[in-house]
Amino acid sequence: MGAAANDAGLGLARPPTARVFFALWPEAALQRELGRRARAIERASGGRATRTENIHLTLVFLGDVPVARLPDLCAAAGGVTGEPCALALDRLGYWKHNRIAWAGTSAMPPPLAALVAGLEASLAAAGFAFDRRPYVPHITLVRKARAAEPARFDRLDWPCREFVLVQSARDAQGARYEIIGRWGLAGAGPSR
Repeated sequence: MGAAANDAGLGLARPPTARVFFALWPEAALQRELGRRARAIERASGGRATRTENIHLTLVFLGDVPVARLPDLCAAAGGVTGEPCALALDRLGYWKHNRIAWAGTSAMPPPLAALVAGLEASLAAAGFAFDRRPYVPHITLVRKARAAEPARFDRLDWPCREFVLVQSARDAQGARYEIIGRWGLAGAGPSR
């Protein structure tokens, strides 16, 4: 008998969890522009555009974490240092295997790679499990798209000055994201 079935048989409740990830979160104007572009791709290729208020760039995805460990997660993030960077969103990609249209960069800034590596090292040292696939910085614009082949993708510049911890919840419209922690990048000024 599995541990979950055994716990259920004993009347033990699973501790509450939160579905979380670390991300770069765009300022409102950039988020609106990416939302506009997502809706244009949706019209051209079908699928479902990401909700504008949810548009972000994931750094490290953890999944379900016990709520009691969220302070440990925040402490691990607090020990991470990073530099601000300018992210040039200059390409649109399409992953046929999972039908995702995404915006990304043709050249990952070294500070972004260092931030992801620092987060992963700090999380591993604190005993957190996370998605360990090779990191590909991207912003999911449309899910279940048939294709994403626009004539062009005009470059958007994103000054990245902080990273955030985000909790995912479900509502009638799908996933809803709430920022539950913020950390500034060195020299970027105070975090909000």
